[in-house]
Amino acid sequence: MVLLAVPQAVTADLQQSERSGAELRASFQYLLSDFSGPVRSQWARLAFDPVHQEIYTLAQGLNEVRIFNRQGMEIFAFGGEGDIVSAVDIAAGENGSIYVLARNFQKHAIQLLNFRGEPESMVSLKGLPKEFKSFRPDRMEYRNGRLYLLDSRSLRIVVILTDGTFVREHDLAGEFDRVADELDPDKKKSLELEISGFSVADDGCLYFTAPTLFSAFRLNSDASLDGFGRSGSGPGKFGIVSGIVADQQGNIYVADRLRSVVMIFDRKFVFQGEFGYRGDKPEDLIVPDELVIDTMGNRIFVSQAANKGVGVYSVSPAR
Repeated sequence: MVLLAVPQAVTADLQQSERSGAELRASFQYLLSDFSGPVRSQWARLAFDPVHQEIYTLAQGLNEVRIFNRQGMEIFAFGGEGDIVSAVDIAAGENGSIYVLARNFQKHAIQLLNFRGEPESMVSLKGLPKEFKSFRPDRMEYRNGRLYLLDSRSLRIVVILTDGTFVREHDLAGEFDRVADELDPDKKKSLELEISGFSVADDGCLYFTAPTLFSAFRLNSDASLDGFGRSGSGPGKFGIVSGIVADQQGNIYVADRLRSVVMIFDRKFVFQGEFGYRGDKPEDLIVPDELVIDTMGNRIFVSQAANKGVGVYSVSPAR
């Protein structure tokens, strides 16, 4: 019942759920490559520049950033020689600018680079509330002139302008406690609540996954929190969920490391289908992690384990 994403010359309908009746078509496009072949990486952090149609990858341990064009070919790389320090995440800003989040946030904060990876300035937080003194972000997203910083362990999100000015915050701990209580009050104390996947949609909604709760969440513009997901090994069920992203139609894509698939849900959290399969073929997925989306081109970029690199898939309505 699981759909295999297949080579570019061939496409296949996504398996429909009984509830949705939706028809989608998924196809494997390519692996990000250079002139020697696919570029190997292990759970790379990803960012997409919609203006220049370029995809950025960050190899965290190597502090190396690679830039690929629309055809998935590498056009530039930097950072391997100490240009950037202890990088844990990356975001694409305006006019080719690049934001790099440092692991040691208190010391290095956010580094702003130009399109060639040359340092321009540092972005430090201004006006952060006192209760966020211990804030240690490990994820970062850029959207519409703002940076969204997530501390995945303390379950806190801080939104800032690109000059570091504090805009607002979200403390998700209370909401997560409520959800854990509803799932299993007796098990609540043993759960280590932590966010895995994190993204910001064009409409400002925030999406994230919580593997220990077998759940995914959407933080709406009115600060209300919606959750969905059920544990299981079949289509539409959650094993170990990781990356999450939404397209302009509100469809939600969720990567599952354990099942090695990417699931698709509509805006009402109704399962639409899934693609991927654990295997060695280029179109297969090996422990998928982070997802980013090209909303104009309907392309999904998937970072993977086993040094396989980043796969690119296209999803569109079936005709």
